[in-house]
Amino acid sequence: MARRRTTIGAWAALLLSVLAPLAVAPGPSSGAVAPEGRTARHPACNEGPTRPCRFSNPGDTVRCLWTPTPNSVTCELVKTGRAYRLRPTGRAKSVRTRFAHRGETLPTTQTVVFPEKLSCRDTRVTMTCNQDEGFGEFKLALHASHAT
Repeated sequence: MARRRTTIGAWAALLLSVLAPLAVAPGPSSGAVAPEGRTARHPACNEGPTRPCRFSNPGDTVRCLWTPTPNSVTCELVKTGRAYRLRPTGRAKSVRTRFAHRGETLPTTQTVVFPEKLSCRDTRVTMTCNQDEGFGEFKLALHASHAT
């Protein structure tokens, strides 16, 4: 019986030594993923409400730009060139634009909230931006783009 207790104690000590570092190890950052694949130490577009912010979805199929003056979000579906602009009030407008670089890559299913109730949510291949207290929105996806 004493031998059995020693074996159980040894296994418990081994398990504790393996699991203890995991309990104190820092978890994954809630920030955006950098283009090089490293995890950034801050949430996406946190430069403050006075600086423009460029961001894209993880698949880099949609690239976006938020500008503080005028407060608007513009996104482009890279493959087709289709683009929409959304402001805090009114409908999404079809626009022509070309973004030269991708900006900050958002983690999948992150929601980015901007001043005056604008927000964007991404998936691996789509981007949906809307007015949180209005009816305007747009969705950019390869076969399912629309604006209201």
